[in-house]
Amino acid sequence: MSISSGYPRRYFLFDSFKKYNCLAAFNCDRRDLGFQHNTAIKENRANFLKKIKVNPLNLICLQQVHSNRVYLAEKKDRGSGASSYASAIAGYDGIATRDRSLPLAILTADCLPVFLLDVKNMAAALVHCGWRGTRDGIAQAALDMLKNKFKSRAKDILCGLGPSIRSCCYQVGPEFSDYFSDGLAKRKGKIFFDLAGANLKQLHAAGILKKNITDSAICTFCRNKYFFSYRKEGGRAGRMMSVIMIK
Repeated sequence: MSISSGYPRRYFLFDSFKKYNCLAAFNCDRRDLGFQHNTAIKENRANFLKKIKVNPLNLICLQQVHSNRVYLAEKKDRGSGASSYASAIAGYDGIATRDRSLPLAILTADCLPVFLLDVKNMAAALVHCGWRGTRDGIAQAALDMLKNKFKSRAKDILCGLGPSIRSCCYQVGPEFSDYFSDGLAKRKGKIFFDLAGANLKQLHAAGILKKNITDSAICTFCRNKYFFSYRKEGGRAGRMMSVIMIK
């Protein structure tokens, strides 16, 4: 299992999802696809979505709040957040659907995008995993929605982990030991958190098979030439977009 399309092509695709006629992609060209919806961002979004063959007017976006809440998207939600942040679906950090040709999107700049696909029932989810959402089990919440709404089984679910800040660079405070029992490492007197590893552990515990997980293994802080990093850039950081769509 792998990801294809490299930095020169400005985006990555998860090949394992493509096999099941599902688009799972994220951009890697430092073009801001974020929250402001100014002319430049609209053009950047249009260019990215054109490359991955998604109609920008159908895109469904969230007003992400670092929660563990997952929204069930339907065709009536087409275009939510496509033209303005105010019109995005508020109060959620995960989104799921079984409807075909319904593109779901999240925005990140160090947080971890997690792509999920039930290959038997053809239901998909996309999750924005910051440390707070990870602490509160948002990946598990998305799996629970797939299970409860679509009778998904863990063994039938593919998973893709997109770019995020990784344990090599994610320095945190001692309070993280109150939130996580593992995933923390000390190096030269500093504490580092493995955000992707914490989510992988939760996915494995939920029954997702190791062979069904593809990790991009990309650190947004290290690869800042191609990806935005809020930890490195602060308020100047733009946002990458991750998109999933069952065709």
